[in-house]
Amino acid sequence: MKNKILIAMLFALTLTACGNTKDEAKVEEKPETKQEEVKKDEANKEEGKKDESKEAESQEMKKEETESVDASKAGSKMLPDFKATDQEGNGYSKEDIAKNDATVINLWFTGCSACIEEMEALNDLATEIKGQEGVDFVSMCTDKDYDDSTKEAYERIMKEKKPTYQALGVEYEGAMKEFLENIFVYPTTIVVDKNGNVIGDPIEGALTIPEQQEKLQENINKAIESSKASK
Repeated sequence: MKNKILIAMLFALTLTACGNTKDEAKVEEKPETKQEEVKKDEANKEEGKKDESKEAESQEMKKEETESVDASKAGSKMLPDFKATDQEGNGYSKEDIAKNDATVINLWFTGCSACIEEMEALNDLATEIKGQEGVDFVSMCTDKDYDDSTKEAYERIMKEKKPTYQALGVEYEGAMKEFLENIFVYPTTIVVDKNGNVIGDPIEGALTIPEQQEKLQENINKAIESSKASK
């Protein structure tokens, strides 16, 4: 009897020990499982950050690409083909512009008093500008061939002001007419490179002001760079 009781007690102790071992195992598993979950969460977050970073870089590249295209389109202006004659009756066209790295074109019309008033001062400025290598200076009367009265006015102004540079009378028609219709202030001076690209912003108003001449010289320098880059 005693032996049976003793056996029963030993069996019970064995079961208790096994149960404790399982519980301990479960307790030990919990922190391991939790740690693995934390690691997985951190890995997922890190992966998510990488994906966000890649997406941000992609968006930035697309943005820069778009801005570059837009800027290019916004700055693309070209002097169209045209026919003109100077005060001596010599012809002038875009072929003459192609001979120089930069050509300054002073736009005016016969009814513009401010344009006519600055002509004498333009002689000295034109001489200075033409002294730069690969740079030319011309003026362009937009209404010389409008009718007989404007033609007479042009010829009279030439005799009075005696420009030392080529003072062109341009044919106001076709693509050149469309180009000139976008000039709203007179006088206006533009600078083109050898390919006829209009470089920089037009200089609106008289060129006799030092600030205007500084802007003009900046455009001339850019036109020279543009022409040399295209060679």
